[in-house]
Amino acid sequence: MTAPRPPRATARRAVDADAEPEKRRAILHAAVRVFAEKGYHGCRIADVARAAGVAYGLVYHYFRNKDELLESVFAEQWTILINALKAIDEGPGTASDKIAGVCSFVLDVYKTAPTAVRVLILEVTRTPNALRAGSTPQTFATAVGILADLVRRGQERGELRSDLEPVVAAAAVLGALEMTLTGLVMGIVRPGPPSEDEIDRVKDQLVAMVLAGLRGQAR
Repeated sequence: MTAPRPPRATARRAVDADAEPEKRRAILHAAVRVFAEKGYHGCRIADVARAAGVAYGLVYHYFRNKDELLESVFAEQWTILINALKAIDEGPGTASDKIAGVCSFVLDVYKTAPTAVRVLILEVTRTPNALRAGSTPQTFATAVGILADLVRRGQERGELRSDLEPVVAAAAVLGALEMTLTGLVMGIVRPGPPSEDEIDRVKDQLVAMVLAGLRGQAR
């Protein structure tokens, strides 16, 4: 016996529901491009809708205003970082291997998605109340906590210096990553958009300095 077909309106709603996350992602990715080009204050919702290829009103279906749109960009990028930290932490290797992996991941993100990183670095400093949504103190604390636990286990195995406070060490690693990215984005570390080879050289130097500080005379 053939199963009854769902009403056309029900089927259409199911299709629309499946398409919704895709449309929301398209809007977020378009927002990244427009924010990078025009800056938060120079960007309009109409610009984002045009870049995403969607109706103006659809942007407001997912986001109350431009402020929430920027917050959602931050939230998405923080989610990517937190998930990457967890995956690296749970994977194989020594504490040094994993810390090097964290540094490599962050610099590789800049290499493959410089526009998104540029928005994160520049708009956090330009936009009032930027530490909201995905960029809350809680998400930063989560990132620090993952790295601090990694450092602590490395100390217990004698791989890393035992005289370092794990939370301070973790915050220092994240701070070094943030300032390195800021220097690249603002053309301080390398004038103009750096090539992939230049980013790799910066990454190698950063990893070497971070590990030298964490290992020292491990005991």
